[in-house]
Amino acid sequence: MLCPACGYDNLPGTDRCEACMASFMKLDVPQPKSGLQERLMEDAISALQPAEAISLPIHSSVLRAVETMKEHRVGCILVMDRGQLAGIFSERDFLLKVAGSSRSLEEIQVSEVMTRQPITLSPEHSIRFALNEMAVGGFRHIPLLRNREPAGIISARDVIGYLCQQFRRAEPSATGSKNS
Repeated sequence: MLCPACGYDNLPGTDRCEACMASFMKLDVPQPKSGLQERLMEDAISALQPAEAISLPIHSSVLRAVETMKEHRVGCILVMDRGQLAGIFSERDFLLKVAGSSRSLEEIQVSEVMTRQPITLSPEHSIRFALNEMAVGGFRHIPLLRNREPAGIISARDVIGYLCQQFRRAEPSATGSKNS
């Protein structure tokens, strides 16, 4: 690998130039080629206009969690313990961990079935980073924290809506001339 700073021929996979110590870390980061790519790679999560995070205390019942999710028309809630994020409870948690249980929803605490220590991001992270986290982790919701405090939540639906909006904006210039 040739160092772009000094031209030294380094061994493949090296993180820094052996001659001038220039970092190669940013060389592997793809660079945007068009408007949509640029938006995804550079726009912050805040561009998705994250929804307010709905939360409940850690000792709440699953029944209360489901009622709260239904009332607010959301797919998940944050589970808080003494002001700190302890976990996230989603529709998927309900289906995979609660549905079919012989126990009543009132006696199951959300702490028993929540996803503990969820991946979190800040509103300043890029949309591409959020997409990557969702794809790698296999989940649809990411809590947003600012100074360890809930600052919102984003979902795969938010990202899809953002993509649709970006496609609509780019559509007139992307279509070019029409063949009749």
